[in-house]
Amino acid sequence: MLRKIPKEQRKKKILDGVEKLILQNSSTDFTMYQLAEFVGISPTTFYNLFGSKGAVLYSLLNRGLDQIINERHDGTASDDPVIYAIYSMTHAAKIFVDKPGLYRPLYKFQLGERDMGARPFYLDRGLTYWKRSLEGLVERGYLQDDPADGSFSRDDVALALLTHSSGVIDLWVQEDIDNEEFVARMTHDAALLVYAVVPDAERRKIEEIIASVRPQIRKFSFLRKNAPHETRKK
Repeated sequence: MLRKIPKEQRKKKILDGVEKLILQNSSTDFTMYQLAEFVGISPTTFYNLFGSKGAVLYSLLNRGLDQIINERHDGTASDDPVIYAIYSMTHAAKIFVDKPGLYRPLYKFQLGERDMGARPFYLDRGLTYWKRSLEGLVERGYLQDDPADGSFSRDDVALALLTHSSGVIDLWVQEDIDNEEFVARMTHDAALLVYAVVPDAERRKIEEIIASVRPQIRKFSFLRKNAPHETRKK
């Protein structure tokens, strides 16, 4: 019986069941009662442990973020901080495409959900991940946490990485781009953002990364080609 095991283990077993249901349906379009029936518990247990369907799904999003954070080792002195910052984006993208049947529905939910309890916490954790990815650039003096001259701060660049990745995730969620192009676009655009804040001496290797992924990226004219005829005429 679930109630006989510790609370955190109960929540894990329930989240495993919810993940299985999402993968089975490729959708988060189900009720708490359907979730409870699928997992084999009472709706009351769901509400007691999570409070709402949104909280359940954000718990899964946070579990994915745990994987991104835990599997991305902290940069060390032997790591190139420029490459590390860029490939922190690539690392996240590869985890998403490893389970598209889970993360596409979850992020479709997240992009439209205004859960003011779970959402800010999740976004703050994401921002912390990007700030950590830039630590080496701060140590090299390419970024500062509180620059006196008004130049880009680490927070500025971390927020740009967060908001930009959300836009590319949306293209992937809506299947405007496939898995390969998604990983390439995330890498390419992180490289552009980092390019803006490093000295000229560091830019050659960034240009090589950009050149290596460009063959997988279509021009954005494809979005207009896919638009309804009347929209294109405007």
